[in-house]
Amino acid sequence: MTGVLRVPQSKIVVPPLPADFSPRPALLAYLSRAAPGQLVLVSAPAGYGKTLVLSDWVRHTDTATAWVTVDGDDDSPRLWSALLGALDALPGFAGESPLRGAGRFDTHVGPGDFVDHVVEAIEAVGVPLRLVLDDVNLLARGAPLRDLARLVHRRPANLQLVLATRVDPAVSLSRLRLEGQVHELRADQLRFSLEDTGAMLRAAGLDLAPEQVDRLHDRTEGWAAGLRLAAIALRRTDDPARFISDFSGDERSMADYLTGELLAGFTPETLEFLRAVSICGQMSGGLAVRLTEHEDAARMLDDLSRETALIERQVSDTYRIHPLLRTYLAAVLERHRPALHRRLHATAARWWVDAGEPEHALLHAGQSGDEALLHALLQRSGVVLLLRGQIGAVRAALDLVRPEHRAADPWIALIAGLTHVDERALPAVSAALSQARGAWPTDAVPGLRLLRTSVELLGRSVGLAAAESAVAGADPDTAAPELRALFHASRGTAEFAPGGGGDVELAERDLDSSLRLARTHGFGFLEVQVLCSVALIAAARCQYGQMVGAAEEAIRAASRQGRHPSAWTARASALLGYADLLSGNPSSARRWAAIGLDTDGDRLPRETLYALRVVHGAARADEGDRAAGFGEIQRARATGSGMLWPPPVPAALACLEHRVALLHGNLSAAAEAVAWLERRVGRVGEVILMEALGALAAGRPEVARTAVYPVVGESLPVLLPHTIVEALLVAAEAALRLEDVPAGTVALDRALRLGQTLGVVRPFVLAGPRTRSLLGGRPAARGTGPFAARLASARQAVLADASAPLSERELTVLALLPSLLSAGEIAVELTVSVNTVKSHIRSIYTKLGASSRREAVQRAQERGLLP
Repeated sequence: MTGVLRVPQSKIVVPPLPADFSPRPALLAYLSRAAPGQLVLVSAPAGYGKTLVLSDWVRHTDTATAWVTVDGDDDSPRLWSALLGALDALPGFAGESPLRGAGRFDTHVGPGDFVDHVVEAIEAVGVPLRLVLDDVNLLARGAPLRDLARLVHRRPANLQLVLATRVDPAVSLSRLRLEGQVHELRADQLRFSLEDTGAMLRAAGLDLAPEQVDRLHDRTEGWAAGLRLAAIALRRTDDPARFISDFSGDERSMADYLTGELLAGFTPETLEFLRAVSICGQMSGGLAVRLTEHEDAARMLDDLSRETALIERQVSDTYRIHPLLRTYLAAVLERHRPALHRRLHATAARWWVDAGEPEHALLHAGQSGDEALLHALLQRSGVVLLLRGQIGAVRAALDLVRPEHRAADPWIALIAGLTHVDERALPAVSAALSQARGAWPTDAVPGLRLLRTSVELLGRSVGLAAAESAVAGADPDTAAPELRALFHASRGTAEFAPGGGGDVELAERDLDSSLRLARTHGFGFLEVQVLCSVALIAAARCQYGQMVGAAEEAIRAASRQGRHPSAWTARASALLGYADLLSGNPSSARRWAAIGLDTDGDRLPRETLYALRVVHGAARADEGDRAAGFGEIQRARATGSGMLWPPPVPAALACLEHRVALLHGNLSAAAEAVAWLERRVGRVGEVILMEALGALAAGRPEVARTAVYPVVGESLPVLLPHTIVEALLVAAEAALRLEDVPAGTVALDRALRLGQTLGVVRPFVLAGPRTRSLLGGRPAARGTGPFAARLASARQAVLADASAPLSERELTVLALLPSLLSAGEIAVELTVSVNTVKSHIRSIYTKLGASSRREAVQRAQERGLLP
């Protein structure tokens, strides 16, 4: 019997692209790289955009393409009638085309023979053809699938066969891969990149902020269906920000899609299994067994991972469910079986405790509703998690503890106090300590005593007023490793903080003990912070080699944890930037500071943020962008500097600000920096040095020479050893301006010897003009050694010429220029002659590099001379 089956036109046409379709050129290019004769396999779960990508590809190529959309009820006659109808409809194959004769399915001919007949007909056409079979996963087992396998293996050289499917078809793919005959496009490649996501949302008519696009991309993990459903829902909502914040698998359209497209084919037992494991973001086979009570849970997860890429097998026998699917399943479980939902979380919490993963345990305990379990885990693991840097997990758990329970449990109160120290929230630290004292047991165990001592020490180190301690003499040797490590870090930090004992050797011993414990027990966050403190002590001693070494080691330690750049390493970045400034490398200094500033500023202590901004501003000024650098430093100090400890730190930063202000020609701003430092550290050598530099800038060399004498003679304490280098350079410049060349030469040579020892070159590059001129002829500066090479490089990198400062009378006239008063009216206002005013205005124009009053006002504002 011979017959022709009726084929619906919709089954053999290329599906249309939606109006808001967003092209993906990278995928088109990848598909087009398929070699002639290769099988093209596009395999991914529902919703990954397989059909749309292929439809777009077909429209962008010249190859004649036939398209067949497979249905679940396709048997061999229906499938092959559709296939031949699609091929027969191609332009250029009418009339005598061999496909015309092949287009009748003879039921008396075996299916395999019929496939061979079609293959021969396609070969006879003689031109390249493409056949796309979409939704191949719907082919029933038996004859249709055997026919497909036969076509795959017998496909003619002029046919590019494309199979789109949710699961790999049984067509001996492994052998074809070994022979290099398959060109595969899978879920990982089909996932939208962040750029693709932004383009798709824009094509959908949505104007979202970059952070909102980021959040949607993270929530969907680039899953096309999730993004499209989110876009549809966003067009309907009046509050896009809230929708994006709350978007999950439980969103109505998303839930409908998951139920109708993804989960409809699963048995009730499989759905029950999936709901049980959905409480975990990731799990091992062992945890799945505990949650589901299925001994073969790992095998079930393996099977599901092969069926859908929304369940992914990872390394070390772990599995992960796509967030949208997981949140949908978990929401269904919580809504319909809340008691089971809570019990499963408690089970998971205990499993993770046994597995040595307290962060996961704490997360599940918080969702179990079991307050006793949550309290026990916080007490057991809270400090460990904080020392590992998992502060968010601890804070989230603490938020679930009732205030009355926190006040009654000194362990929980003190752990909360530790999180507040990290935030620099001093009132909260004080309240936590008060709660701990109020609930203090008479028989407190050594570990609890040590924890309280640590919190008190850390509170003091960040500015909390010292309180009488009832735990003096707490013995660290009998406590758990995390409490010993915390205690040594706390005591070492407090020792050199403002108001501390100042015993640097004790601080170093404590920090070394803490560092050993941190490395032994995997306390990554503590290791990085201790290394930063070690670097800070080296900086305070002007041991810049040791400072750089410790800061670089801190960054390496953080990088091993995947936490650089981050708030963990911001202090190290500031120290490395400062070192680069001193070595005359402002571009590297700016990069280090930018790395630190690019982290979440809200999470950085104010003193770290301030240091980064000053270093960044000083580097910009050294590179020649004086106005921007000066403005950045001014804004940084106006925002607040926090607890700058030890005292050499504010001294170093104030000296940077002072020098930038002088180079920018703003003597008033320079004087503010001097006053700011003196209020914090007293009348130390750095304050005297800055006053002497100000006198030089104002054209008073004799005052500068006299002022700097106590620093040069080392009769006045200094916080930074290189302060003496700068003082000697001030003395040299003052002597040279006073025509005392021998004294200037002696001071410069002494500065060079000390500068070489300390390894600093920036003071020489920024020395006064006469000193720089003399420096060029000194052997140490024009030699071939490392110091001379660094000095030569720094001279090329740093802009040394200072802007001329305005005199006090010029500043008075400048203040009146924005008023639009005439020169005569200004003269009357100041009771001077109009010629005097005109002379001052000409001088102002010259010093500011301006040619008009308006330009002079603008330049003065850039220098900070006018509001």
